[in-house]
Amino acid sequence: MTTTSLTAPDAASDAPRHAADPATTGAPDVAAPADAPREDAGTAPGAPPPPAVLDARAAHVRGARGAVFGPLDATSAQPVTVVLGDRGSGRTSFLLATAGRMRLTSGRLTVLGRDTSRAAAAVRRRAGIAGFDGIDDLEPVVPVGAVVRERLSWESPWYRRTPRVTAARLTALLGPVLGDVPVPEPGLLVRDLSEAQDLLVRVALALLARPEVLVVDDLDAVKNPHERAVVARCLEALTHPAHPQHVRAVVLGSADPRDTDLLTPDRTAVVTLTR
Repeated sequence: MTTTSLTAPDAASDAPRHAADPATTGAPDVAAPADAPREDAGTAPGAPPPPAVLDARAAHVRGARGAVFGPLDATSAQPVTVVLGDRGSGRTSFLLATAGRMRLTSGRLTVLGRDTSRAAAAVRRRAGIAGFDGIDDLEPVVPVGAVVRERLSWESPWYRRTPRVTAARLTALLGPVLGDVPVPEPGLLVRDLSEAQDLLVRVALALLARPEVLVVDDLDAVKNPHERAVVARCLEALTHPAHPQHVRAVVLGSADPRDTDLLTPDRTAVVTLTR
């Protein structure tokens, strides 16, 4: 397990709404329709190694109330990167910058070889986000089936009608992501989901755009230790090439250092942000 320590000088707040680019904090750009063929993420024999998942060089975000995070340096080439940081450390803002949804004030941050400042739109198209408070929350009184149908409609061509989501369709869409976590019934209200279901449904919705990298915040919002371990395994499983919802990398945020123990050490890099 690779560990990199980063220091964020006295961040007054890690609330992305104050420092984020308002044009980039909305719904993620669509990389391709949900039924489009995805690019092969493998490396051909003799080809150069793939670029690092993320590479930060003096990356710095400054808001109206001072430094949000940085300047900082960090590199990860592992399929799973855990970004550890308490509230005020700049963790959420760093994750949003990694997803191309927050502009750096200075420095450089590349994701899978793409510069988030010079090619922010390209990074956004290839990065899915889930677990971000105030950005991808689900409406609590809406049935899960309706939530999924709305996202399917969003990801489909305008001329294609999106039928009602049946239990079988929901299982096909959510089952590969939820793993051992029960797939909810279409009529179940979002507010009645368990914490593990809520986060993994949000992950499954993000994956409908077929991103290359998935950025997930607040793993520690799943309070039950057993459920959190299950969620961590589900997220790591997405990075295995044989997974039907395969992504090249997962960047995962948490405030609990023990969460790194839930993941495979030789497939995980740890980035620690401190105030």
